[in-house]
Amino acid sequence: MRHPTEGVLRRLLDEPAGVADGDRRHVADCPVCLDVLTGVRRDADLLSAALATDVGEHLDVEGAWARLSAAVPST
Repeated sequence: MRHPTEGVLRRLLDEPAGVADGDRRHVADCPVCLDVLTGVRRDADLLSAALATDVGEHLDVEGAWARLSAAVPST
């Protein structure tokens, strides 16, 4: 059986009932998928913490956009 995609692994965290039984069984028995799932869970936790951060009135949207624009290569 193929390994489920990272999107399926993320769905396993967010909406486990939406993941096919075969994929759930595979992940439960596959060390490679369990390792990737650990990374997906870590990323989800980091994003959740970042979104929960109270920035108050000091939100610098223009600065954030400039940093994001500089970090993303232009096409």
